[in-house]
Amino acid sequence: MSKFTDEQLAKGRARFLAGQPEVKTRIEALTQADADALGITLEHLRESETMRALRELARAKNLDSMELFWSCIADTAEEFAEIMERHNEAVKKHLGI
Repeated sequence: MSKFTDEQLAKGRARFLAGQPEVKTRIEALTQADADALGITLEHLRESETMRALRELARAKNLDSMELFWSCIADTAEEFAEIMERHNEAVKKHLGI
């Protein structure tokens, strides 16, 4: 399975946050001081916290967090199906099936 581009990952995070306004507000409230305390960039902190929130939501809704994120990346249902198919093929290849 090919890796997603930085642009696709950013689009997925933005779409997730667009559907979760309370999470978006919390993420946007993070400051450079917060990032400095962890020794990382503010961008990295916001990306990490967004993905943490996505995982928490997926767990609460009994969803696969990867699939939830991929659904945020995909522009159409067909594209999501293609992503899932590529993933399934990669898993089978790695398992020797």
